Amino acid sequence: MVVVGNGMAAIRTVEDVLAAAPDLYRVTVFGAEPHGHYNRILLSSVLAGDAAVTEIVTHPPAWYARNGITLHTGDRVTAIDPVGGTVRSASGRELAWDRLILATGAVPVVPDIPGGGLEGVRTFRDIGDVERMIEASERHRRAVVIGGGVLGLEAAWGLRRRGMEVSVVHLMPSLMERQLDDTAAGLLLRELDGRGIGCVTGSQAVALTGEERVTGVLLSDGRRIEADLVVFTVGIRPETTLARAAGLAVGRGVLVGDDMRTSHPGIYAVGECVEHDGQCFGLVAPLWDMAGALADQLTDAPVKRRFAPPIVPTSLKIPGIDIFSAGRIQAANDAEREIVHHDPANRVYRKLVLCEGRVVGAVLYGDLCGSGRFLGWMRDGTDLGAGLDLLAPDEGSDGEVVCHCHDVTRGAITAAVEAHGLTTLEQVGCRTRAGTGCGQCRGAVTRVLADAAGTADGAKAVDAATRRAARMRLGFRVWHHANAALMAVLLLTGISLHFPGTPVAVVEFGWSHRLHEWSGLALCGAYAVFLGLCLVFRRKFGADAQGAAMFVAFPLVVASGLTFLWPGLLPDRAWSVSALVPVAVAHSLLAVSVVMFLIQHLSHAPWAWWRKRGSRRRAL
Repeated sequence: MVVVGNGMAAIRTVEDVLAAAPDLYRVTVFGAEPHGHYNRILLSSVLAGDAAVTEIVTHPPAWYARNGITLHTGDRVTAIDPVGGTVRSASGRELAWDRLILATGAVPVVPDIPGGGLEGVRTFRDIGDVERMIEASERHRRAVVIGGGVLGLEAAWGLRRRGMEVSVVHLMPSLMERQLDDTAAGLLLRELDGRGIGCVTGSQAVALTGEERVTGVLLSDGRRIEADLVVFTVGIRPETTLARAAGLAVGRGVLVGDDMRTSHPGIYAVGECVEHDGQCFGLVAPLWDMAGALADQLTDAPVKRRFAPPIVPTSLKIPGIDIFSAGRIQAANDAEREIVHHDPANRVYRKLVLCEGRVVGAVLYGDLCGSGRFLGWMRDGTDLGAGLDLLAPDEGSDGEVVCHCHDVTRGAITAAVEAHGLTTLEQVGCRTRAGTGCGQCRGAVTRVLADAAGTADGAKAVDAATRRAARMRLGFRVWHHANAALMAVLLLTGISLHFPGTPVAVVEFGWSHRLHEWSGLALCGAYAVFLGLCLVFRRKFGADAQGAAMFVAFPLVVASGLTFLWPGLLPDRAWSVSALVPVAVAHSLLAVSVVMFLIQHLSHAPWAWWRKRGSRRRAL
């Protein structure tokens, strides 16, 4: 079995097949990206600095090897031969298949406008995009996000957290118009404005300005917004190039039936590349339902699930902005009615849309109490009658959906906790998958865990974890500022000892003394230059692997340098030259390593600045 794609739908299918029939297929996976499988939903958390890339990689290469799966990363499949039953990849590999799964995903929509090819114009789709956006945030100041949907607002928040001035340009009159009515969208707009994110609605980008790098966005109403970074988040379209070239039936996406089979009997498709009954899908819950239905077909399960598009709620992964939206956001005709509770003072808005006593839609802002209950009513088609206070708080029943990505109920979590003695969020995730999707439900899952296990209140546990993460980030910043101060002490000490009349000559290395002296001065100069450039180009160190390396390396350089200089500070004492040689060697190696790291950390920021400066001079 060959799987074309290494995304969330592809790997969920492989997991379900392995769980049902671990020895049925010899599995080969082709992935276009140079990584193992990662949780794409959490890219916005990486951009905001709340997670590292390594933390969202859920299936490293070792997982594939452990399960007998052949993985080809960074190797895109370029052709399918449906008649011969083979695929060919960009690297030249040709592989036969008996079952072929297409999980090619989707590609970002980028409007064809002048300036779209300038440097600094990005999409927000994969790890590479996020890494380049983070890089831009460290060198530049102004960002414009084109598109005010869920993805665009999460991108805007991440860039704002990175210290950029952010504007959002949205074509429609209100933000998230597919998920929020005008009242909820207005509350969201005011909240974002209060957080320093400016939103321009009812307008669109018609051109990007700049010579080599983008410098601004021209809008349809004549305004211009200055920008060093432009991120397009205006939508996605199914990637159907391979399927179309292979002669498969294709509409907007690869056409499939309820069993996920394409027009070829041996080829299946899952995920964002699929079109089912006229619909394409971008949220994770239907993708995983597809994976389950396909796994049943591939393993010949006694009872085969059929894919039916579920009612999927939408949320926004911005801390402190609580949104739940599912189904219809407003009444469509006289047969439907709305129940609304609006508390402007507390920024709370709750609305249910009912049709003949059944909930067909919900919009919640600021207070998500009962969201799982409402979703359950929508999915079950529960007839609620007319007498219930539907928006009243609820203690939560066992049937309430807590994790919407995996459709995990309160009762399922409670049963798992009681049956297996679970005590941590990670253990609950391993048993039930709750909290392992978008991450929005982790607080609710923790509270259910706390109730079931009789531990401390879950909300307090989540708050404590948030405070610990904030303290860690603050600790990194303080530590690196302290390191910069210590490095300045080392620089000044080393340079001052070379002034005339200082006792640095007390320690002699014979013929190598002059070489050591000038190499030391050269390293001092390198420290000053590259640390200064890091500050000028805003190349910050974060709470990640690179930051951790500098967390340790800088103090070691300072300590070893001051140890070596100590004889020059105390010239009246006799010092053993041989005892200082290891210190000198260690300091030199550490110093060179740090300088090399600073060069790498700077990347091509100075060169980009020089090219930009040259472009401006030529323009004048």
